[in-house]
Amino acid sequence: MKNKNSNSLSKKIVISIGIVSLLITLVIFSVSEKITKEAFYNVELEKADLIARTIEPLIALNIYLDMPDNIAQLSLQLMENPYILSVKVLDSQNKIISDIKSKEYQKGIEEFFVVEKTINQPNSTKKIGTLALVYSNKGYQELVDKYTNLTLLLLVALVVLFILFGLYVKKLLSPLVKIAASLKYYSPDKKMDIPFLSQNNEIGLISNALNGMQQKISEYSKKQKNINNYLEEKVNEKTLELREQLYIDTLTGLPNRFSMFNDIIETRDGALLIINIDDFKEINDFFGHIAGDNILKKFANRLKNMFKENEYIKLKRLSGDEFALLFVEKPPLEDFIKTAEKLIKDVEKMIFLYKKNEIGIRVTVGGVYQIEKALEKADIALKSAKKQRKSFLLYDEKLNIEEHYKDNMEWVKKLKKAIEQDMIVPYFQPVFDNNSDKIASYECLIRLIESNGNVVSPYLFLTIAKKSRLYSELTKIMIEKSCKHFENIDYDFSVNLSVEDILNNDMVSYIKQKIKTHNVANKIIFEILESEGIENYEEVSLFISEMKEFGCRIAIDDFGSGYSNFEHLLKLNIDYIKIDGTLVKNLDKDVNAQVVVETIVNFAQRLNILTVAEFVHNEAVFMKVKELNINRSQGFFLGMPKEGTDNKFIV
Repeated sequence: MKNKNSNSLSKKIVISIGIVSLLITLVIFSVSEKITKEAFYNVELEKADLIARTIEPLIALNIYLDMPDNIAQLSLQLMENPYILSVKVLDSQNKIISDIKSKEYQKGIEEFFVVEKTINQPNSTKKIGTLALVYSNKGYQELVDKYTNLTLLLLVALVVLFILFGLYVKKLLSPLVKIAASLKYYSPDKKMDIPFLSQNNEIGLISNALNGMQQKISEYSKKQKNINNYLEEKVNEKTLELREQLYIDTLTGLPNRFSMFNDIIETRDGALLIINIDDFKEINDFFGHIAGDNILKKFANRLKNMFKENEYIKLKRLSGDEFALLFVEKPPLEDFIKTAEKLIKDVEKMIFLYKKNEIGIRVTVGGVYQIEKALEKADIALKSAKKQRKSFLLYDEKLNIEEHYKDNMEWVKKLKKAIEQDMIVPYFQPVFDNNSDKIASYECLIRLIESNGNVVSPYLFLTIAKKSRLYSELTKIMIEKSCKHFENIDYDFSVNLSVEDILNNDMVSYIKQKIKTHNVANKIIFEILESEGIENYEEVSLFISEMKEFGCRIAIDDFGSGYSNFEHLLKLNIDYIKIDGTLVKNLDKDVNAQVVVETIVNFAQRLNILTVAEFVHNEAVFMKVKELNINRSQGFFLGMPKEGTDNKFIV
């Protein structure tokens, strides 16, 4: 089997050489044959042309002297040439003067080619006739046959040479085949006999080199076995060391988060407390990270001492300033809570010294009285305690915090899907002019369309969009679709922008681009949400100035919602104030609301700012809005948000 494999390689080499050589020969033969045949053909054609050029002056003279008998005599003399099959002489009117043909030509048994020559008047370029010679290609064929026979003979000789060369190559490779066969089942533990060691040539050199290599490999193999045993011991030691590093926190020496995961899996019924040092970042910032690390080490040691006598409590360091107490056996709930409360009190009494500085700390503790999803639930309890500013909070299923997180995640998925499937759309609510009762503009309001066609209000997803960083994506969609919708519609339209949008340079560039693309600079109104609190006056003012240069207008939305400051109206160059719905909805009954709105309207009029009443939900409110000289109105009583836009009066 091994010889068969080796021989096949030899055959492949020989056959490859033969095929390549044969292909090269055939290509050369084909090219040279074509060139040679063409050369032979041109030689015969040149002969015929030479004969025609030689006889042409004599025939020209006889035609000029009108001696047809001499022309016939010349034609007969030409026919004595065995390769000339026909001679035809025509006058200038193409009338035949002489036409002599051989028997072979008349029978059509020979192949030929025709040479035509124009006969000119002696010492002139005037045409007086035409000479047509039919020349046999017998001579051409004879040359081609001789050349073909010679080429075939040469090809046969080359093939024989290639075969002999292939056999020679095969013979040269046969020692290598034998050497390869002896190497196939080589093992460092068993010495092999390598052939051709005594030959004084290249094969002998290869055999001797392999034999020397065999001896070195055998010696190395013996040493390697000893090294492997040594390395195996070291690897086992290192594995134990790495395992300890994987599960031990390097700073405090406490078991780490990975260790706790394993312990939770092995715990059948337990409980967990997560301890977070309050405002630990301030310690790092004020005293430095070295001081912070020093306090973490000392705090870890004190926790160890506090719980060293309780074998059912395992102390862990989760990360940074966060530690955990894992109860591998569940204590009574009352004891569990007391442990947490005592821990908080004891920590408050701790004083840590660093370079003569006394540093005190406080902690917040989140607990869960079950082992299933203990880390997640204890973390939720800790965050809730931080939010509620409590020092300790026990996870309670009734708080439904986990369900709230799940609901948020579902909305994030819905938002991403809606963005991918282009299901975020603008709805348009009309804003009416209170003098003409005509539509003055439209506000573009975001909606999410679910797969079943249900239209979702932004109240349900905008807050979550901000937390999940999808808010800017939604703003871009609203800008693009709103600008595109009003590009060819003769109406003003407004789009809501948050201060976050205005401070985002990428968003501002995007807005400018879309305004230019759709040519809506003179139609668009940007509504800035005043309810968020406008504190970045310089940045917001810069944005307003840039938009004004484009020809855009600016409105302050939700004005009067609780953070209102008339200073906004003085510092920011705005065009509209949209009075918040909380003031407008009870405007027909609430005297205080009437006073506030009247003040806003008077102030706005002095600054030449138009006012818009939001949340006009019934006729009584609408009439009061008009009575207070508010310029424009918007609300469900006047027009619901919908997909399209139209031109109408207030009914």
